[in-house]
Amino acid sequence: MVLHLLHQTGSIDNVSFVNIKMSTQYYDPSWWGRAEPIYITACPRSASTKVGSISNVRFINISAISENGMFITGSKESLLRGLTFQNVSLSMKRSTNFQGGMQDYRPGCQGLIEHSTSGVFMAFVQDVNMDNVILDWQENNLSDWGLPLDFFHSSVNKISLRGFSSSYPDPSSSL
Repeated sequence: MVLHLLHQTGSIDNVSFVNIKMSTQYYDPSWWGRAEPIYITACPRSASTKVGSISNVRFINISAISENGMFITGSKESLLRGLTFQNVSLSMKRSTNFQGGMQDYRPGCQGLIEHSTSGVFMAFVQDVNMDNVILDWQENNLSDWGLPLDFFHSSVNKISLRGFSSSYPDPSSSL
């Protein structure tokens, strides 16, 4: 699921994604995206671009098996506001041999940058509610796995977590 504003001054407001099951995987690294099951951005494509807004978006009863986590980032010019994640289950599992440990801002903002694979990555957001969000990491021994909840601290404001959980595999089970 993608909400992506790059070079438009319009807005996305009051949208719901409900009762969705999905599986995502990496494709060729030249493709935009890194198999994120939920990808929301509002960032300028260039310095001269004006960006619209994304607000009041709900993800309810979402289940995904994915090689990457959720990517949720606005920009200084356009904070993402009023995001709700309710009954979201994400199983993190690698199914291809493509390199992980990257965040994909393409085609705008920062391009493709090295960053550990987070369960949920957030930047430039306000009023985020997570209710019964479950992250299940299916594999260990992957050096590019990162934090369950990862955010750029000075750009994230007003987060509510109720029933947020994350579980890694037992490292002794792979011995």
